[in-house]
Amino acid sequence: MNTVSSTISTLVVCWNNRAFLGRCLESVPASWDLVVVDNASNDGTADLVTERFPHARLICNATNVGFAAAVNQAAKLATGDYLLLLNPDAEATPRSIERLASTLDERVTCGASAGRLLSMTEEAQPDFHARRLPTLSSVAADLLLLSRVWPTNPVTRHAEGVDIDISTACPVELMAASNLLVRRVAFEAVGGLDEQFSPVWFEDVDFCKRLRDRGWDVYFVPAAVFRHLGGVSMRGLGRGRQKRVFYRNMERYVRKHHGRAAAAAVKAMLVAGMSMRMAGSALKADRDGVHAFAGVLGGTLSGWRRD
Repeated sequence: MNTVSSTISTLVVCWNNRAFLGRCLESVPASWDLVVVDNASNDGTADLVTERFPHARLICNATNVGFAAAVNQAAKLATGDYLLLLNPDAEATPRSIERLASTLDERVTCGASAGRLLSMTEEAQPDFHARRLPTLSSVAADLLLLSRVWPTNPVTRHAEGVDIDISTACPVELMAASNLLVRRVAFEAVGGLDEQFSPVWFEDVDFCKRLRDRGWDVYFVPAAVFRHLGGVSMRGLGRGRQKRVFYRNMERYVRKHHGRAAAAAVKAMLVAGMSMRMAGSALKADRDGVHAFAGVLGGTLSGWRRD
């Protein structure tokens, strides 16, 4: 049996997640430190936490401050040596968290570890498994639809990490923050999550990049299994805002880590890519798609002043 020598705090950020949140919180031992941040939900999420999980420390924000800012809030209250960032639509299976913690215990350079995500019907979720950090080439393949028309192209396959051996624990470049266990000293060393990536997307990509830049390893631990719905809170943004936020934060990530010239190239590719997507949506009589991609195009051309 795995033994854990360090204390763990679980941090859960919610926005209208009452329907599944009970299962999420029940999957975490009640004796562990638990901090829940409610980002101005209107579905009774905070009431559920108060009524069913009185041991949790609950922060209720008056507005949705975004995932990164809420995680940073929770981390300031947390008491554990390790911080488990757990999505409200995910649940830990028995011993999964302990297996993540053992990975950190056994490897002093491991700053974070994450497990394998399965759907509620035990099917793999390839969109959430170990990947590589974005490069200008992989971003171009996405924006210019190369990954759509030629999904097996080498750039996309490399970015998606299809060659990574996911049968055993191994260091990787990128894991999603849906079940990410972070060493507190590593979290604090890089200054937590960057709150500019708001409300969602690319804050975990940026975090893994900064961890690795500071010499910390990020590990994928396939024996640590979590069940996961995926994208529950994001659906509340609506299709148009989802697209604007995702591509705005993509551009922000490239500017931060690859410089202004790369960001300018991405801006040009965004204009071309969104124009192609608008045309494709129009041909399919998808008015919502045309509107959503037009919003991204407008945001790109305006410098995202309206977002």
